[in-house]
Formats: sequence, structure tokens, C-alpha cells
Amino acid sequence: MTNHITKGLGMPLRPTRRSVLQGIGVAAGGALLASPYISRAHAQGAPLVWYGTSSVESMEGWANQFRETTGTAVETFRAGGIKLTQKFEAELAAGQLRCSVIDNASVGVFMDWVDRGLVEKYDSPEAAAYPEDIRAPGYWTPVKGLLPLISYNRDSIPDEEAPKTWEDILDPKWRGKMVIADAAESGSAMHWFAAMMKHYGKEFMVELSKQDVLVRQSSGAVTETVTSGERPLSPLSLEYATFEAIEAGANLQLVIPEEGVPMTYVVMGIPKGAPNLEAGKQFLDFALSAKAQAWWQEQFHTPSMRTDAAAMKHERGWRPISQVKRISSSVDDMRDFHARQVELLDTWIELFK
Repeated sequence: MTNHITKGLGMPLRPTRRSVLQGIGVAAGGALLASPYISRAHAQGAPLVWYGTSSVESMEGWANQFRETTGTAVETFRAGGIKLTQKFEAELAAGQLRCSVIDNASVGVFMDWVDRGLVEKYDSPEAAAYPEDIRAPGYWTPVKGLLPLISYNRDSIPDEEAPKTWEDILDPKWRGKMVIADAAESGSAMHWFAAMMKHYGKEFMVELSKQDVLVRQSSGAVTETVTSGERPLSPLSLEYATFEAIEAGANLQLVIPEEGVPMTYVVMGIPKGAPNLEAGKQFLDFALSAKAQAWWQEQFHTPSMRTDAAAMKHERGWRPISQVKRISSSVDDMRDFHARQVELLDTWIELFK
């Protein structure tokens, strides 16, 4: 059975600028490395360990399928992109790397890891099915797309009154009615913040910050807040969380503005020095395969970036991902945003903390 550790990370819920950008301190790092979860995993013979940012349920599904297919047990650790990065780098600094495969929603972070020689070079035969401009051949490939969209609760907001463009969310009538995820916690939220600022200018975010926007820690919490009607509108809703709520009965609607969306990806690779390298390669092949991708897309509404993937259902405002324009979301944009992370985080804290 897979294990899921989401607490006990030794980090404050709202990390400081220094802790976000420089990693965990010595005491916190020690707490991570001494985790009972890690001890149990090694006592049982060091199965494949996967560090990921996706939902517990989706990670468990892939872990079970991989075990059934290969006979290799999988231990999973799930956390937000920033905390996951801190944990991974703390282990590297201590010379006690635990994972053999890792994914992250912060593409810039993965680029940095490649530049620093922290990612194993491996050309998965499945990677050829993905567009080359959204992967780093031989190092990382997107296991799913992430689209921060506008969503609203139709019980509170009539369709004809809902925002249709990004500029519409600055209308004073939405003051006190919006919720977004915390860019100090979420890689996809930070990308949205950076891409929107680049496309529309800092003044756009300044005006948005005047709208009394509620900040929640995660995308799931954002969707729960919209579903409850506490804040019936979000300009930063991830498609998978919204569709999960819809399946559970929420009367939500998505809006994909014609001008495009800040699209990013969850990318996966193998750490240099992975303790179970061959199993890591096997798992990466599995995760990128048509079968695993189709299952995740169907079960968890995360669009596959495979060129041969079937389109997700067209409903509640969704469009095929091939028809969605990208706002400031090239690989070069993501590299630039990562290089300016200090400045971006400072601006985020100034406006929304």
C-alpha cells in the first residue's frame, strides 16, 4: 500500500520569503530526513519512492497500476511544488536522497535542476509522443497540463453576468467575491501571477489586489470556496479541481477567455543519483504512456499533452487544449520567471499578503 505524507514537513503554512527561496533551515531539514515514513520505506527494502504534486488519489492510482504491472512497490510523498522543492533540495544537501522519480508544477525549478546537474539524463521512448517545445529532451516531460481558468458558481452568478475576459474581473462589482490560490505555496499560482503580469502589466495585478481577494493555500481550497458560495468567483481555478467539484454536484462553470490562459505543466524526471534508477526509468516510461495518460485524464480531468491523446469532454465551458491560446507560457517565459523569483515573490507579498 502506498503512503502519503502531507503533514509534519517542519514548515510554516505561510513560508517567509527567505524560506521559500533558500530552502529549509537545518532544524526543519533534520525533521524531514528523520521522518518515520522514510524509515519504514527503507526497512521494507527501499521500494520506488515518488515525490509528486498531484492529488493523493491520482498518485495512488498510478502507484497501484505500476505495482500491478511491474511488481514493484511504490511509496508516494505528496506536497505543493514549493515544499516539495525544499524537501528534495534538503535531502540533496544532506546526501540522503530518497526519491527515484519526481515531478513538479514549477517548470523553472526543473530547468534549474537540469542546469545544476541534478536530473538524470534518460530518453524515455514515450517522450517522442510529446511536443518538443514543451519538454527538455532527455531530462523532463510534462505528465499533464495545468490551466488556471476563471470559474464561478452558477447558483450565485447568472451566466450572462459572469466575466468573459480577464479584464472583466477588475469590475468593482466583483469586489469581495473572488478567491485565488497562494503563489507563495503553489507553483501553478506563481506562474499565473507572473504570466498575467507580463501580459497585462503590473498595474493589472495592482488593480486586482484592490478587489478584496481572498487568498487560500491551495487550488482545492479555492474550488471549495467557490462551491460553497463564500466567494463565488475565482480567476485562478485549475481545471481538474473544478471538474472534480462538478462531478460531485457543484453548479460551477468554467470560462476560457479568448485571449488565452497562462498554461503550465507538471513535469517529471529522474533525480541524479536516484537510489532505484532502473525502477525510476520504468516508472517514467509508464507515466508517459498512452494508457496511463488516458486513465489520468479520464479519471482526474488533467489534460494530457501527448499529441495522440483523445480530447477531454467539451462541457461546462471547457475546450480542447489544442484550441486554447497560451499567455506568456513558453519554456523561455518559465525560465525567465524562475530567474526573477525573488522579485516576483516580493511583488506577490506586497499585493496579496
